[in-house]
Amino acid sequence: MKVVAIAALAAALVAMTGVASAQSSPAQTTTKLPVLVDYYSSLTDETVWVDGTLRITNFGSTGGGPAPNGNLCAMIYVFDTQEELQECCGCVLTPDGLRTLSVFYDLTHNPNNNEVLNTGEIKILTAPPNSGGSCDPSFGGPAGTVTLGGALAAWGTHVQFSGSVATGATPNSAIDNGVQVTETAAQLENASAADVNRVAKFLCGSIVQNSSGRGICTCGSGE
Repeated sequence: MKVVAIAALAAALVAMTGVASAQSSPAQTTTKLPVLVDYYSSLTDETVWVDGTLRITNFGSTGGGPAPNGNLCAMIYVFDTQEELQECCGCVLTPDGLRTLSVFYDLTHNPNNNEVLNTGEIKILTAPPNSGGSCDPSFGGPAGTVTLGGALAAWGTHVQFSGSVATGATPNSAIDNGVQVTETAAQLENASAADVNRVAKFLCGSIVQNSSGRGICTCGSGE
């Protein structure tokens, strides 16, 4: 019986060693970075307009945050349904502060391709402010370095179209006419470092460096 037990233990140790080796193998290791992910949806046409909202808070989970004053940056990236980055911006959040952003006015009103955006994806990176206290969503562009730190929480409201909407409806009055609004928390996911660099430094960097003003979102109200 002892022989069998020793053999089983040896086999288990070999198996554990193999897993650890495989996990630590450079060929199988991919750097992952935290990113908040949500979707946006709004209803806009010539007669009907129902907005969505994104709310972000700096809840102070890092004990003051990477910056001495505890401020954090919400680096926001807005994609369309074709997986193309249309807007990006960086917004300062003070400890326990709350920012409220309109999907229509702040996040999709100034798309890079000048087309109407009704639905798509939002990604949010959390980072310390730069030395000047501001937030650059491109992290300096292709030659820069993406430095993340701290933690934020976010929630979004989403417009769900479930029937016909009366024409001539004023903003948000269509909720009782075939439209419902839901709210969910943004999901904390792990993105590859390669994708984070692609989105922030290259896609957003191209928008920022273009200097035309197109593709730059705004930070709504709050702090």
